[in-house]
Amino acid sequence: MTNTYQLFRGDELVLELRDEPGVLISVAAPPPLPGQAPVTHPFATAAFFQPAHDGELVPMLNNAPDLESFLETARGAGYRVEPV
Repeated sequence: MTNTYQLFRGDELVLELRDEPGVLISVAAPPPLPGQAPVTHPFATAAFFQPAHDGELVPMLNNAPDLESFLETARGAGYRVEPV
C-alpha cells in the first residue's frame, strides 16, 4: 500500500509525495527536453507546488535516507505534514 503525504507551510500546500520510487516534479521547472530523463528519486514520487520552498525541500529529500527521516526533518523545519 502506498502512502501519500501533503506538506504545508502555514495554510499553503507546498509538496505532495507518495512513498514509492518515482519522478520529482516542480511547477518552477520546465518539463525535460525530448530525450532527457525526468528527475527521479529512490523512495519518493513528489510534486512541488511553491517554488520558494524547492530550495529547502529538495535537498532535504535528497539527503534523507528514507521517507520517515525526510518527514521528520520537514516537521523540524516548520512544515506541517498531513497524511492523505
